[in-house]
Amino acid sequence: MAEEAGGEPRREAGCGIGARLRGARERAGLTVAQAARRLHVSSEALEALESERFEALGAPIYVKSYLHRYAALLGESQETLDALLASSAVMPAPDLTRIPHATAEGGRYIAVILIAAGVLIVGGLLWWGWSSRDALLAVAAPLQNSARPQTRALLGPAHVTAASAVPRNAAAASPPRATAPATAQGAVRITLQFPAVSWVSVSDTAGRNLFRGTVSAGATRSFSGGAPLHVVLGYAVGVTLSVNGRAAAQVPYVGRDHAASIAVTAQGQLLPAPRHSGG
Repeated sequence: MAEEAGGEPRREAGCGIGARLRGARERAGLTVAQAARRLHVSSEALEALESERFEALGAPIYVKSYLHRYAALLGESQETLDALLASSAVMPAPDLTRIPHATAEGGRYIAVILIAAGVLIVGGLLWWGWSSRDALLAVAAPLQNSARPQTRALLGPAHVTAASAVPRNAAAASPPRATAPATAQGAVRITLQFPAVSWVSVSDTAGRNLFRGTVSAGATRSFSGGAPLHVVLGYAVGVTLSVNGRAAAQVPYVGRDHAASIAVTAQGQLLPAPRHSGG
């Protein structure tokens, strides 16, 4: 390849994204595996960029995130690569018209099944409640009858007479006992640091969204709410998570698609959580 003044290699006009990345990596003397280790990503992701199989990387926001990080490592212009990516036709928009929709007849069948299931559940709960009540009454009656003669023998006739003279509604006249206040629900505070662009959703235990959107690379975000907090990260690779000021490792919860869905308890524990509940 010809060189420009200053020793910089000249890049040919019209060179595609994959060819530019591959050429820059080879000039840097790196293999795909070595570059992947430096970026803390999979080799398959870099191979997809160099072969321009962008659909294998997911949504366009993830493609740009991979592309920017790879370009920064190889010294390529991010603006030039963005322009090439925008002018390429390798990332068609999804055809929403081909999504299957439930028919009206199928919807009626589902509604009938749900109603029948609800009736069965309610009936089962009512039957269980009445059967449990009868069983408790059957056990409590003999115990109550057997305790009365022992109480009369210990107190004597005078005490029994005095006790019997107390009206039945005397208990209602006594002041009510103060009940202990309900314990306030635990709260938790988390801080997230993002090395790359990522989609984020954070909601509290009541299901209220504390944040939902895209966070830029290098940003730091903090959220507080009723525990457990549900956190969904679209690109969780390299994200630093702190819970109540203490570092926590979310790496075991990162999937093969580089996303993570976790629940953060008030004690600072991380638990796996279903992604659909995060919105």
